[in-house]
Amino acid sequence: MKICLVYQMRLGDIIRILPIARSLERQGHSVWVECLESYWSLFECISYARPARIEDRAAMNYGRVIDLQIWPRRYHDFRRSGKSWADFVFGLHPEFANLDRRPEFDRIDNQPSLLDYGIEEPICLLAPIGYSQGRQYSLGALVKACAEKTKHRIVLLVDDLQMGHLRDEGLCDADMLCALSAGHLPRLIRDAEEVFTVNSAPCIIAGAVRRHFWHVPSGVAQDDHFSEASQVVTLPD
Repeated sequence: MKICLVYQMRLGDIIRILPIARSLERQGHSVWVECLESYWSLFECISYARPARIEDRAAMNYGRVIDLQIWPRRYHDFRRSGKSWADFVFGLHPEFANLDRRPEFDRIDNQPSLLDYGIEEPICLLAPIGYSQGRQYSLGALVKACAEKTKHRIVLLVDDLQMGHLRDEGLCDADMLCALSAGHLPRLIRDAEEVFTVNSAPCIIAGAVRRHFWHVPSGVAQDDHFSEASQVVTLPD
């Protein structure tokens, strides 16, 4: 059967539904994930699902369409439930409730390495910006907290927009790493010597590919992503 999973926005949430795609693919189904095209490059590092456009839904003739999105239709139900994102979304359909929720990037080793990005020494990747982060911290506070944990050179993991803003603030390109594709992120995060994140897509990826990383929570318990690999860091108010 051709199955469409719908999750239009937020890279981290799209990554978090990948275990559902993997489970369906292992059952013999062909799986598409309907999301904004800005996220399509993520699918370079997985083999078991492909991205799709919402406007192509009718032409695709899916046998089943599964809308997993919280926003906007289920947002108030989610908040009232008190459940974590994962418990709420995976619980929408009983068949998914007990799945292993760890995303799998089965084409991770086909992606560029840190060396391919020109980084030869051991580094600590600091992902300092989370678009959904309920509680915001200054870059200075995050760099200071990160420096207290690592002895390695700190490199900021940023996207194009973030990189432009940080350049305007005087940071040099040598202190930043901007992945050319979302599909490159899992390997870059896995292969860094150390990783320090706020609650963000890099935090979700780190939980899937690393044995250890530092994590500054969002301040909203429902929204935080924790894994066995994450070590929580609390910053002062």
